Amino acid sequence: MATITNWIEHLTTDTDAATEGIQVGGQIYPMVGSEMWWLLAGIIFWLAWTVATATGEAEEHEKLARKKHGSNDYKSNIAEW
Repeated sequence: MATITNWIEHLTTDTDAATEGIQVGGQIYPMVGSEMWWLLAGIIFWLAWTVATATGEAEEHEKLARKKHGSNDYKSNIAEW
């Protein structure tokens, strides 16, 4: 079973391609080292989305509260209940 140290050793050791097969060199995936920036961007986006959604819903609830519907108004089939 491969371990992290085996992969690090494999990626950093200069070997002969004929005896070892295809050489692997460099990064395993693109933009290595940018994970923290992507996480930070995701958290900022999530917080902005949460604040925007909460603000919009609060305004909608305040608009409905200003109409002062009674508990039996739904029986009169009031529009925009």
